[in-house]
Amino acid sequence: MAGTHLTITVDADEVLAAHGRQAVPDTGPLMPRLGEYLQRSTEQRFKTQTAPDGTPWAPLNERYAKRKKQNKDKILTLRGYLRRYIHYQVQDDQTVEVGSNQKYAAIHQHGGSIAQAPQSRKMRFRKEGGRVSFAGRRHKNAQERWVTRGAYQVEIPARPYLGISSDDATEIREIIRAWLVERTNG
Repeated sequence: MAGTHLTITVDADEVLAAHGRQAVPDTGPLMPRLGEYLQRSTEQRFKTQTAPDGTPWAPLNERYAKRKKQNKDKILTLRGYLRRYIHYQVQDDQTVEVGSNQKYAAIHQHGGSIAQAPQSRKMRFRKEGGRVSFAGRRHKNAQERWVTRGAYQVEIPARPYLGISSDDATEIREIIRAWLVERTNG
């Protein structure tokens, strides 16, 4: 899975020791249950706007917050693509990965710098009521001029959405316990 992900591995020896069983259980059917739970838990963090440890995500940059058109009050949500592309993937009988394959998923999880190259392009401007604004092709009285900006860095703070909270750890134990009871009684 490209982007970023969290890998969960269930140690069958620990499960056996905790329940005093001798045979190695087939944990394959357990992995989708864990994956579904962790996917839902991760998606819930986009509603609470908090990291797995309970700390709130870093607020939006003021300049970005002013120009953001959609979901102005939501961090990590412009159109909801990152949240919608959180999925789980069963790797084997003991491992499930939860994460996103979006190319920007890792920078939001871990934070970092994005280098922007210098640019130069022709822009169209128009004057209307003493104000200068951008003009499209349909504006006939627009002026064209070259605009250049230098290279710069964009700093993205870490806003962890993947991880296991203490509530998640408790729920994972309950899912495993319920699965073991089903196996024993079934």
